[in-house]
Amino acid sequence: MNTHQTAQPPPYTSNAQTVQHRYPISDKSGKQWGMLTFASGARSTNSIPRFYEDDIIHGIVDVDKIDSIRTVTIKVAGSVITGPMADERTTFWKYSTCLWTRKTAPADVGNRVCSFSIPIPTEVCLKGNPETFRLPETFLERHTRVTVLYELSVTLSRGMFRPDIYFQTRFRYMPCTRPSAPSPLRQRAYRLGEPLRGPRHDPAGWKTTPTVMAHGYVFRTRSAVVHCALSLARPLSYTRGSVIPCWITLASEDPEALEFFATPDAMVLHLRRCVRSRNLSPMALNDVDESFTTVGLASWWARPEYDSNEFTRTLEGELSVPADLVSSSALSMFSISYTVELSAPNSLGFTPLDGNALITVPVVVATMHAADAPRPVVYAPPSYDTFTPHDESSPTVLREVYPHVSRSGRA
Repeated sequence: MNTHQTAQPPPYTSNAQTVQHRYPISDKSGKQWGMLTFASGARSTNSIPRFYEDDIIHGIVDVDKIDSIRTVTIKVAGSVITGPMADERTTFWKYSTCLWTRKTAPADVGNRVCSFSIPIPTEVCLKGNPETFRLPETFLERHTRVTVLYELSVTLSRGMFRPDIYFQTRFRYMPCTRPSAPSPLRQRAYRLGEPLRGPRHDPAGWKTTPTVMAHGYVFRTRSAVVHCALSLARPLSYTRGSVIPCWITLASEDPEALEFFATPDAMVLHLRRCVRSRNLSPMALNDVDESFTTVGLASWWARPEYDSNEFTRTLEGELSVPADLVSSSALSMFSISYTVELSAPNSLGFTPLDGNALITVPVVVATMHAADAPRPVVYAPPSYDTFTPHDESSPTVLREVYPHVSRSGRA
């Protein structure tokens, strides 16, 4: 007799679009033994399932001919993979539960529907580490060695001398991180469509670095020094798909060097991503792999009303945060971090003394907008130039590094 043949997974509540995923559970010969069904926040049934922080994975396993099955088990795991060997996989989250067993339930003739509800934790603890870590976002890119995978599997055990029937599928996971609200003056500017006030008039709204000196040569003939102070909008956490407001003050006793630096098209401010992983394989001697990618370039425009004299220049800018960036995260063996880096201008008239970054500020990339605050407004004029992210073969040696974000990656 059939049991609960019309059962359906409970509705998916954390996303307005509910998508039902159905996967046949078959043995190696292709014979179907059951069906796995669950709901997610994916865009369509053809998309990989997607879950968010604090979600619960609701679903059912509908098993054919339960009388030949001993147990029905479902597992969920999140892993960091740093290489092809088995010991190069670290599982940071594991959940397993037995949905049905013949010992505790009578064997049915026909089908058996087993429902499940698996809560996704916000944080996890790793063995041997007293810290807690926020679950990282799914990460899978062709040119990086490290991968973050989430997998859901079902095992139908048939007992001794009979092969188990196993099915596994991947799903995407997205943490819900958001920055705190910007300063009241910036919120007012966003609501009214007014220009942003600079660090001098809105000190609570900006993080200003100490002034650094850019040494170089004008027309490769005479030395010059330009003093630079970079300001980024507080808090130093920005939602992907939005912008990072920037402000820079320049000063020099050499008018030509100042003009070369203060040309908006020549100013170079990048958003860079660092993917860092530690290979835990005994044969790898605990080596650390880092890959760097430049993912954004700022646009600038002059703010002459803030210049106090002919030896100072002020520029306002915006750095777009691509909507498809993976959010900041950190585990003990893996991290994705971002920095905003100011370099010497891309100008033929000014040759820097060295090619190192002048200023580096760690920032956080979040997945959601600040609560109870207006969304950032784009002030940069339209541009027909598109920036293409590019990988870098080696890290830049940094001259000034300012306080780092927390290891947990919280926004």
